Amino acid sequence: MKKAAIIMAFGFVLICSLMASKISNDPKVPSSKSIISGTITDKLTGEPLAGVEVKLMDTDVKIYTDFDGKFEMKNIVPGAQAIMVSYISYQDII
Repeated sequence: MKKAAIIMAFGFVLICSLMASKISNDPKVPSSKSIISGTITDKLTGEPLAGVEVKLMDTDVKIYTDFDGKFEMKNIVPGAQAIMVSYISYQDII
């Protein structure tokens, strides 16, 4: 049951990351960077999950969701990225 919840949460994160990814076209900015953000919730209860680890694969970049299940990674190189979501008692999802 929890596997399904984290799978749904990961799907939501992936959709949010694709929709929320912003690339700056400002000529004053030396290199464009993106933002990946989203909210992780339990599929069954709809409650936000605090303390979920969200890691950008093949990097040292990782962040934890806040009490509202929200996270935001800044200054990410634009392009396809693999994200791993980990939470106690849930299956890790990439």
